[in-house]
Amino acid sequence: MKTKLWTIFLMVLALTSGQSMAENGKISITAGYRERIALPSDAVLEVELLDVSRADAPSIRLSSQLFRMDRVPLSVDLHYDPSIIDDRMTYSVAASLLSKGRVIFRTTSAYPVITREAPTRVDVVLQMMPQENYEPVSDQRIAGVPWALSELGGRAFVGDDNPTIVFDTDGTFSLFGGCNRFRGKADLGEGRLTFPQQFAGTKMVCPDPRMRLERDVLEALAATIRFHRNGRSLAFANESGLTTARFEERPD
Repeated sequence: MKTKLWTIFLMVLALTSGQSMAENGKISITAGYRERIALPSDAVLEVELLDVSRADAPSIRLSSQLFRMDRVPLSVDLHYDPSIIDDRMTYSVAASLLSKGRVIFRTTSAYPVITREAPTRVDVVLQMMPQENYEPVSDQRIAGVPWALSELGGRAFVGDDNPTIVFDTDGTFSLFGGCNRFRGKADLGEGRLTFPQQFAGTKMVCPDPRMRLERDVLEALAATIRFHRNGRSLAFANESGLTTARFEERPD
C-alpha cells in the first residue's frame, strides 16, 4: 500500500513539475561585443522581449530583466509568460549595456525569437554607442522627479490615472498606488533601493480593478532591492534581476 501511494505521489509530482515548467517560457541569450574594452565595474545588462509585429507602430515590451555583466560574453535566461504569445505575431529580443545611467552598448539588429520558426536561443552582438548619444544621468538622481508607472510584472501598464512615485534626496517617498496615497522612507543608495515593510497611507476603498492594481504595485515595491535609471526610464528590480516595475519620467 505504501509503495502504491509513493508511486502515485511521484506521478503527481512529475505532472505538477511539468505543468510548472510549461507555464514559464525562457529565451537563452548570449550577449557580447567585439571591441577590446574592459567592462565598467557597474556594468548592467538589460535584455528585453519585444512584440515587433506592427511595422507602423512602436514595439511593445513584453518582458525585461537586468543582470550584472561581469564578463563578456554573458549568457542569461530571459523568462516570459507564454500565454501572451500569439503564433501569428513576430517577436524579437534586444539588449543594452548600461553604466552610470548611460547606454554604452546596445543591439542595433533584430534578433527574432519564438514564432515563425525562430529560435529560443540567440547570440546577440552589442554595438558601441557614439559619445554624442550618451545621456549622462547619475544613478542617484531619481529624487525630485515625478515617475509614472509604465510596466508592472513584465507587462506594459495601459490605463488612466497611472500609479506614481516621487523621492526626496533622503529616500523619503510619496506614492499613489492607484487608489490610496502612501508615504515612507526607503533605503536609497548607489543603485540600491529597498522599501520599508510598512508605511503610512490612506485607507480608501476603490473598485476592484484599482484595488488589485494597488496590491500589485505594493508587492512589486516589496520585492525591489535595486534600481537603474536610463534616461527618462526608471526600472526597479528584485534579487534575481527581474524587473518588478518600470516608471517613466512624467512631465511636470
